[in-house]
Amino acid sequence: MTELDRSHGAHLQVGTVARRGDHLVVEAPAEMSDRHWRRVGLRLDVDPSGASKARGRAVAVPLDAADRTRHELIEAWPASQWLWQWEPAAQDAANSAARLRDELREALAVDVDEAASAALLETGERIGLRRRLLPEQARAAAKLVATRSGANFSVPGSGKTTMTYAVFAHLRAQGVVDRMLVVAPLSAHQAWVGEAHECFTDEARPVVTVQPRRWPRGSDVVVVNYERAAGSTTPAAVHRWAQGHRLLVVFDEAHRAKRGKAGLHGAAAAELASLATCRLALTGTPMPNGEQDLAVILDLVWPGAGERLVYGDLKPRADRTWVRVTKDQLHLEPMRLSTETVRLDPAHRQVYDLVTAEVRKLEESGLLEERPDLAYRAVMRMLAVASNPSLILSSPSALGWDGDARGVVETVRTEQELQDLVRAARPAKLLRVSEIAQDHARRGEKLLVWTNFLGNVVELERVLGEHRPAVITGGTPVEDESAPTDRVRELRRFREDPDCQVLIATPQTLGEGISLHRTSQSQVHLDRSFNAGLYLQALDRTHRVGMPPGTHASALALIAEGTIDERVQQVLTEKIEAMRHVLDDPSLRTFALPDPDAEADSAAPADDEASEEWQPPGGVF
Repeated sequence: MTELDRSHGAHLQVGTVARRGDHLVVEAPAEMSDRHWRRVGLRLDVDPSGASKARGRAVAVPLDAADRTRHELIEAWPASQWLWQWEPAAQDAANSAARLRDELREALAVDVDEAASAALLETGERIGLRRRLLPEQARAAAKLVATRSGANFSVPGSGKTTMTYAVFAHLRAQGVVDRMLVVAPLSAHQAWVGEAHECFTDEARPVVTVQPRRWPRGSDVVVVNYERAAGSTTPAAVHRWAQGHRLLVVFDEAHRAKRGKAGLHGAAAAELASLATCRLALTGTPMPNGEQDLAVILDLVWPGAGERLVYGDLKPRADRTWVRVTKDQLHLEPMRLSTETVRLDPAHRQVYDLVTAEVRKLEESGLLEERPDLAYRAVMRMLAVASNPSLILSSPSALGWDGDARGVVETVRTEQELQDLVRAARPAKLLRVSEIAQDHARRGEKLLVWTNFLGNVVELERVLGEHRPAVITGGTPVEDESAPTDRVRELRRFREDPDCQVLIATPQTLGEGISLHRTSQSQVHLDRSFNAGLYLQALDRTHRVGMPPGTHASALALIAEGTIDERVQQVLTEKIEAMRHVLDDPSLRTFALPDPDAEADSAAPADDEASEEWQPPGGVF
């Protein structure tokens, strides 16, 4: 107890610091005055008065602030006048936070030159890496090996999985890590298995296990999806599997966790990050909605530092915490992007105008501002009807109005009149997709068609039936021999069956982790939404390194004249331009297109891989 005598007299009372879940609970010494306790709370950047009602004079501090909390309690007045008793788990959290602070400081000082890239390539052959990295890939991998943790924001199709296996191999050879946990969408799982075979020699290849029921101790790499990562038993399973080992945790398509600890995926990812020796975040679209998304992703890599890197004192050096290989650097010919305005026929226009009249009444009533869920439904209803008026008749989870809305909206058509209008309408965008598919079939070219609505998937299957389309939605099993079909079989059919000329897919399901560029170089977007990241990901399914000689990737977006489609294009253009500016990537075109983060259409089951939240873009008109 000699520390009691270290400052202006000894106190017999001590404060306590304990770990409770993902927080430290700091409790004041009994003799500390309320005025001094409030000052301590301000120093800790929390308000102690709110917690005092529930726990006495105590505050909860996030774990990633544990080191700063220790510094404030020991060094800053008035807390420094008291002795603070730390439980072992709380002390461990502070030590871990201090290590992260030091590692980040070292990472921000790293400079990688051509010699380091060359050394990495030479060493790769000795440690069993069979696939030789391209120069830009080698430079990025060398940077991540040097920093040990970081983000890879390289464009889709640039080989992020290959680069990650190279980083893992080098860190393993250095004794820094010896196991790797990958959190990735289901659509990317097979890539992690296949790339291991391509990247390593037989002797050096890690044992990769995907979605294990039991975590095998003999596995070097385990791959799970974000939903599994969010399961209540996963952190304990990871801890048992990694016990006695040094773990690299990789978040593939890390934008899935962009809500941070406020979201199911983000909270689970943050907990897994805390178990790691090193962390990598992979995504070609790190800020689909804005800089806050970037802060959350960087916080997975450097817990507690994301806000500082994007908005605070570390912002000038933030780009040292990530690498990005661009399409220009890969000498990939730019994708040919175009839009086509389609005019609605009179009956279709009447249906759309009816929906917009309803939404305007809801906006004027204030309900859309008060109810984000209702704003989501309003936007989805407008997007759906702009592409296909029959979707208004679907019964309704995402597209329908609830009791609050029905109290405001006065439908100006009877059900029979509405049905008559829908039957009379000729959905111009669906008919245009049919024409485009015919043109491609005549040229012997395959076509990828995107839609966000399951009702449109059904309609597209009918309209494009002669092309024997493959279909993949959230309801399509990944791989299930007992099911009528699955994603593996549908993709094989599209790639290998000459009679299958079209693939119909939802971007929420197939927008990530799949390469289609060797099969198809053309895609058309029937409908779009406000998620710029999901749109860019979808584009890159057919525009990647390794395009067949003589081919050119192209994408066409259909825009219904005088509808919300035009607002979507404007918003997405702004988001992509903001991303281009932050990432300093001129290859990001200022071009606008798709999606809210969930598959919509009334009677549709939610996509298993859909994002867990949606943010209105700020006005729908």
